[in-house]
Amino acid sequence: MDVRGRAMQRLIARPSDRLRTSVSNARRDTSVRPRRRWRWTQPLLVRRFMIILLGLSAMLLLTFYVEKKDLHDSLARVRQIVASATVRAGFAVNDILVVGHRNVTEHVLLEALNISPGTPLFFVDLFAARARVEALDWVRTAELRRRLPGQLQLRVYERDPVALWQRGSSFALVDDLGQPFLEAPIQLFHHLPVLVGSGAPKAYPQLSKLLASTTQLQIRLAAAIWVSERRWNLNLDNGLTVYLPEAGVSEAWDLLVDQINTRDLFARDLVTIDLRQSGRLVIGVHPEAVWPDEIIANERALKLDSLPQKIPDGEHSPSKLAVGEHDA
Repeated sequence: MDVRGRAMQRLIARPSDRLRTSVSNARRDTSVRPRRRWRWTQPLLVRRFMIILLGLSAMLLLTFYVEKKDLHDSLARVRQIVASATVRAGFAVNDILVVGHRNVTEHVLLEALNISPGTPLFFVDLFAARARVEALDWVRTAELRRRLPGQLQLRVYERDPVALWQRGSSFALVDDLGQPFLEAPIQLFHHLPVLVGSGAPKAYPQLSKLLASTTQLQIRLAAAIWVSERRWNLNLDNGLTVYLPEAGVSEAWDLLVDQINTRDLFARDLVTIDLRQSGRLVIGVHPEAVWPDEIIANERALKLDSLPQKIPDGEHSPSKLAVGEHDA
């Protein structure tokens, strides 16, 4: 059949044949994978961030092509251009959130940050600003973070004052790590124990742990004297003075706790408790103190002696009673 005949046959073909042909062509069309259409569906914040990336890329390109003698000035101009672009995109400091402070005021913290409103957010030197905050006496550490699009968050961790260190007529606060950090009037922190002696703040954390181990006994420290940088004399709020040894402090403290529990020492009219002799507890009592019958019965077995301690006029010198391990 020639070409003219085939063309005529297609023209006179049945409608069903033409329908079958169109369906076959449609199937072939559907087998072809449609082209993917990309749409910009990202939030406005991401769009702004892309602007910043483009600006930074431009800065790098310009830096590459500038002449060496004009490098500093060119970088400064590029930096200014990029900073202006980020501000126009909405990435500028418009709020500073301060949390975690108790003793230092927010005003002082903001002054230390020294960051003005409108500063390009990505051009804030977080490390330098945080260092200025941590230079404050009350601040132990600080965290400074960016929060898009225009906020800075400052979290402050303050020092925890646990004692006052007396040097002459001045007092300095001491934190829980044994570091003096700020001179303060004693009237504002009269509830804290007073430390006396060179090196006392550094040695105090270990003593504080010892006191905390017997909180049930309600031993309240009024003052602690660090003697020759070797041992402690403790003045309790009930007027009792405890002499701790240079070595074996934990064992001596356990002996004291045992005597407090078994003999109820705090209920007696005591003046001193001396723990400097290993395994022995020497107590100084007022001569007019009233003791229970079992203590009086054993009085001959105890060593009585006078204490070398100044007593107010009109009062008697205290007696010294030595209690060994066999008496505990």
